[in-house]
Amino acid sequence: MMKNRVQGYSNVFKDVNTGVITNNNSSDRDRYRLAKEQAKKNMESQGEIQDLKEELNDIKTLLKQLINNK
Repeated sequence: MMKNRVQGYSNVFKDVNTGVITNNNSSDRDRYRLAKEQAKKNMESQGEIQDLKEELNDIKTLLKQLINNK
């Protein structure tokens, strides 16, 4: 497997056969993984918030129906 250094980056290499780019700096990889994990958690939280908003709107609608039927 032959890798060439990516111009302008001392720890970044590109595999000439597959085109895969790798970073040999472990702290950069760790920061990337942490950022990716946090972004995933953020997306999950946004989905949960949206679900809660929809449920709250359903509850409001039901309460309005109960009040109007009395």
